[in-house]
Amino acid sequence: MIRPSRPRRGVRPSAGRWRRRVQLVLLIGPFLVLMLHGPADATGPSAGPICPGAGTWIAPPCTDPLAADQLLAALAERPVVLLGENHNDADHHLWQLATLGALYGRRPDLVIGFEAFPRRLQPVLDRWVAGELEEAAFLEQTEWKTVWGYDPQLYMPLFRFARLLRVPMVALNVERSLVRAVGREGLAAVPVGERDGVGVPVEPPAAYRDQLAAVYGWKAAIQRGEADYSTPPTLSDEAKARILADDRFTRFVEAQAVWDRAMAEALVTARARPGTPLVVGIVGRGHVEHGWGIPHQLTALGLPGTAVLLAVRQDDVCAGLPAGIADAVFVLEPASPAAATTSP
Repeated sequence: MIRPSRPRRGVRPSAGRWRRRVQLVLLIGPFLVLMLHGPADATGPSAGPICPGAGTWIAPPCTDPLAADQLLAALAERPVVLLGENHNDADHHLWQLATLGALYGRRPDLVIGFEAFPRRLQPVLDRWVAGELEEAAFLEQTEWKTVWGYDPQLYMPLFRFARLLRVPMVALNVERSLVRAVGREGLAAVPVGERDGVGVPVEPPAAYRDQLAAVYGWKAAIQRGEADYSTPPTLSDEAKARILADDRFTRFVEAQAVWDRAMAEALVTARARPGTPLVVGIVGRGHVEHGWGIPHQLTALGLPGTAVLLAVRQDDVCAGLPAGIADAVFVLEPASPAAATTSP
């Protein structure tokens, strides 16, 4: 049993520190009970395949519930943990908040990276964490409406968590203009001085290219009015072959790889801070699934061992998840008809 450290004799924790501790308990306490212990009916191994209950962790394709306390202890020892999200799903952000709290309880030397912010906004994040900005000023100075655009109240609990505990926030992203330029012309056509300092990415895995081909074809079908955002991205073998041979798709993949590389570089820089903190990334799930995106670039940069976590609806889990999609998946209750989702 690990005992909490005691204040030095004759030294009492400051009122501010106690206040932050109490606020933290009120903020994430209910979630931590669920994250650490799970529901009462999902505690033991099954005799065969089961449909896991909401509030449990699994390691696909296995659906047996994992021991959450052991899982989180192991995750706290990783160099980087990536929490893949659907950007406008409120439950995903509640899960992220709970996971951050559980990891912080084991590794207070924590840094949180956000896809939502390009690198040039780092000084604003620093002022927010230092308590120098009110929320309205923070959203205005980060140009939230134009830079990210999703409902800020989905993300504010994460930002408040960082501010409350003075956990550094890191801007992981680059300007969208860079990604668009690579998609139009290819990276070689973009002058080095206009690349936001991003290096040349390593070649993405072939399986990642196949997945991106499905996304590419899906978006094209939406533009033609033949599909919508509720339609899963699938391709016939003939359509896939046409896309893979298209130069425009080649540039699309290169743009995605540059995007992944940029965030990987920012995570490596965060990990290199004094004390080599645990770095947690709040990013779209498409950048992390199967380890093909950001984790692949991290390994190429000399930082292996990244953990990928996802939150998935129970009905999707019960339909079956592929092996290797993530190191662990948190099972969410089925979505209500009114629940909002988006492509990552």
